[in-house]
Amino acid sequence: MAAAGASAQSSVAGLGFVPRFTRLLKQDLSSVASYLMPTQQPSLCHGGACCQADSYASPYGLTYVNSTQQQFGGRTYTTFYYTFHSNHLCDTGLDDAQCCTATADNIWVDVDPTLRVKYVSFNGQRLANSEQGEFGLKLGSVNLRVEQAAAGIPLAVTVEGAADNLCPPPGLAPLPGLCEIVVQGATPANPNACCPATITVSDLVAGFVPSPGSAFQCSASLDASPFQLVFDGATSAGTDPTDGSSRLVSYNFRLAATASCRANGVHDCCSAQLSYLDLKVTNGLPIASVTLNGRAVGFSTSGFNEPNSASYRSLVVDNLNLVADDLGGAVGLPLAVVVRVLAGADEGADLCDPNPVPGRSPSGGCAYYLHSEDGLCCPSGTASLAELPAPPVGTCNPKTAVPAAEASVSLSYYERSCSPAATSYRFLLANRNSGAGSCGRPYCVDVCSWSLYVDPAVASQVAVGHELAVNNGKQVITPGNVATGQPASVTFTYGPAGVATSSFYVSLPAGGATLSTLCARNALPGQGSKACAAIVRSGDVFTTVFFDEADVMVPVAPGSSCAAGGAALPPPPAAPTCSSPKPMSTACLGVRAARFNTLFTSAVFDFALAPAADAASCVPVSAAGRPATVRLLLTPSAVDQLVTRSQVRPTTGLSLDRNSGVAWALASASTTPATSLSFAVQGPLGVSDVCRQAVSPDQPAGSCVAEISGDAGCFRGFVAPGADGRLVWITEQTSSARGVNPAVVVPAVVVPVVVLLLALLVLAAWYRRRQQQKHRGALGAQGGAAGSFSGHSDDLSRPLAGSLRDDLSLPSASPSDVLIRVPGASQGGAAPAAGSGTGWRR
Repeated sequence: MAAAGASAQSSVAGLGFVPRFTRLLKQDLSSVASYLMPTQQPSLCHGGACCQADSYASPYGLTYVNSTQQQFGGRTYTTFYYTFHSNHLCDTGLDDAQCCTATADNIWVDVDPTLRVKYVSFNGQRLANSEQGEFGLKLGSVNLRVEQAAAGIPLAVTVEGAADNLCPPPGLAPLPGLCEIVVQGATPANPNACCPATITVSDLVAGFVPSPGSAFQCSASLDASPFQLVFDGATSAGTDPTDGSSRLVSYNFRLAATASCRANGVHDCCSAQLSYLDLKVTNGLPIASVTLNGRAVGFSTSGFNEPNSASYRSLVVDNLNLVADDLGGAVGLPLAVVVRVLAGADEGADLCDPNPVPGRSPSGGCAYYLHSEDGLCCPSGTASLAELPAPPVGTCNPKTAVPAAEASVSLSYYERSCSPAATSYRFLLANRNSGAGSCGRPYCVDVCSWSLYVDPAVASQVAVGHELAVNNGKQVITPGNVATGQPASVTFTYGPAGVATSSFYVSLPAGGATLSTLCARNALPGQGSKACAAIVRSGDVFTTVFFDEADVMVPVAPGSSCAAGGAALPPPPAAPTCSSPKPMSTACLGVRAARFNTLFTSAVFDFALAPAADAASCVPVSAAGRPATVRLLLTPSAVDQLVTRSQVRPTTGLSLDRNSGVAWALASASTTPATSLSFAVQGPLGVSDVCRQAVSPDQPAGSCVAEISGDAGCFRGFVAPGADGRLVWITEQTSSARGVNPAVVVPAVVVPVVVLLLALLVLAAWYRRRQQQKHRGALGAQGGAAGSFSGHSDDLSRPLAGSLRDDLSLPSASPSDVLIRVPGASQGGAAPAAGSGTGWRR
């Protein structure tokens, strides 16, 4: 079919034709080139300004041959092949403007405006004078005569994406695959005399092979590009002022120079000019603005035109016109894409691709494509955080990312439990790997480690717990960096194998804390607005998991301590350790007393183990030389702290289990002297925070359950620790240097203050002695050589120790004294030697 228009010189009518381009014409038609004007508006044709549009009076036509698709850098490019020719029969009877012999200077093709033309080849050469605009694709300055086009000239138009058709169906012939064209040409009498409008004809060629030079090829390697896109993370941009309820989130990128550029033999792109950026984004978030280097730039969105990509679109930032020197090296130019998150929208919505190709990028990377002005350079990559945080040294480190739904392992946020002074989070890791290929997922794997990314501000307070005591110590806490925002992490270096589940516990010394307190924001690409990010690793692949409070499997019960205004709920019951207990008061060895000191940021506990006062009437725990076990029933969160920080003494024979507390194995119950078990925990914890309560109906409130078991069975007692402000934890190195038994706790927090006070006291004593010396010297001068002080040599070189002991001695200890207990016979040490004084040193 052909569309015809009226001649500019006569009213002879052909088929009525209205150029399709008129759907895009401006209201002021006088500003549009004359060869795009419909010729049936005589008022616009005065002075010979109109052209002849009748296709029957033109020899030129365009034949569609075939199309091909290629991929470069993960992006599909579709090339449509045509033949431009001058073989149409030209009706001279309709040719009042002599267009049968006119030239073909410019060719207009009504390309679908949703497609982006990447490259145009005309007669085997790139057509530099091609331009895609609001009026279609202009093939400029082809300047052909009729005889030059008689044999047919190959035309190839390459667009981005997997396109089925180059043009929208013509208005007069709404059939897929056809294109409307206008050929603008000149006659000797009028340079704008001819504008025949016609429709392409299809003549598909079987076994089509593109002619040399017409096949599109671009350089897609970042190694051969001077440009790259870097993702720096997402930040809140406040509330959208247009509606007051939507949130604005800024995705922060940088257009930066690559470290090096090497031509790859396809095209030399190292000196290319960057024309536009194409970013693959999801459909879920409306884009509010795009800024480059702080200034607003134009952008457009359209369908992504790739297989299986209906939920994605292209975000094109055009007219960049940048060269590598404009980018400022690796620092680059900041590019911010601000999206609008509507009230009530999915909190997990993300701008970038949540399901990348396995092995190419971590979850959440943005696929991007950079395009040069000449179309020959198309470097592509995935913009994500510079690198995934490296796992601890010695931990498995797979490189291939797979979607969580494709692996046999799954990580879940199971529950959160709270006390007034602590919050514990439980995570459940399940594996369904019943054998190679039999897990129902593409990847049947076993877990070798997993990491939870936490806020570096709380990393030093985090404690971890393990379902089985055999896994104690199999975790690594990396501190991160508050200043740079580098996230901290808790890495468990084991996980379930086969068909199994494992529970993992992370706690903070703060009541009612949420995941927002614990976890690091923007720790991994794709985290979006989720509070937490984790990586689960196997030998070959890894998955990323994001979650927040809404994803908890066991929701917080109304009225619980984790809910606003709720009361503390007791921890789960302890594992049974002592059946049919006997009173500990009847045992020859037992926990007789306890002390504790709660400070602003920590607490210290000391439990005294001592023989019975009446050895004749007590019951031996075990036979002579036989072992026994002492157990303190502590809360799971307290045990987690001891597992994490090992601030407990003694360490020999000690085992920790969050289900049953602390167990201390004694080599011989009959010969164990008086000693103590001491530990420190973080947070201002009291007795009820550290010791399990309501273990048995007869347990007094605010007491700790202590048990000792041996050959004679199990003995249980209740110890109510007394407050002792002198107890503070110090390290073994400090205590051993001063000769103090490591099992004794002393005021470590007060030690720096004490040192300063002692220094001031020494200075005061020295000043006092000097004043006394002057006074005595004056009396000696009055009394002569026989004076009462003549026998003393009170010069300043005399050591201060004796005077300090006398000057600073007090009749009784005051609350400000710093007292360090030296073990005597009652504490398991040797009895003090005769004349050694009391068991306290000041």
